[in-house]
Amino acid sequence: MGDVGGRIEESKNWFERAASRVPGYKGYKEKEWRREADKIQRRFTADRLEAGRRALEDVALAISRRGTLDMMGVVDTVQRKLRTVKDRYLYADYGYAGWFNAVKVDEVVLDAMYQLDVEAQEAALAIEQLAKSLDADSPSLRADVKILEDKIEALDEFFAKREHAITGAGR
Repeated sequence: MGDVGGRIEESKNWFERAASRVPGYKGYKEKEWRREADKIQRRFTADRLEAGRRALEDVALAISRRGTLDMMGVVDTVQRKLRTVKDRYLYADYGYAGWFNAVKVDEVVLDAMYQLDVEAQEAALAIEQLAKSLDADSPSLRADVKILEDKIEALDEFFAKREHAITGAGR
């Protein structure tokens, strides 16, 4: 996906460049750009996870056509876990804190969140690739699905680090 923050910086128009010289405005806008970069990064991660979930859906369909229903429950469970993690990334807080919010998010925290989201993107790509490589006819399907489930659970745990970066508390 590349550096989203750098692409946002490059896309500033003349007004945004001039306004950045106004005291107080520059810090406010930089925070907003960090939040936007984080949101774009999380959406990309969620899209990769959704692509993996759809690949698992195809595997489940092939399993049901073959009549090996003992694997249906396993694949369905992993599919649900993947959907849950995808939703957590898609709908996660993106660092906004209003004037009266109990938890304030500063630039250092926003940068840390963005870095965590970059790392999550790499994990999501690996999950997508593994899900797309699953074959309902494979004799090692059960083991392959277990590996995928472990990667999904690891990404879910990684998400707790992101929550901790925002609130200072984890789950």
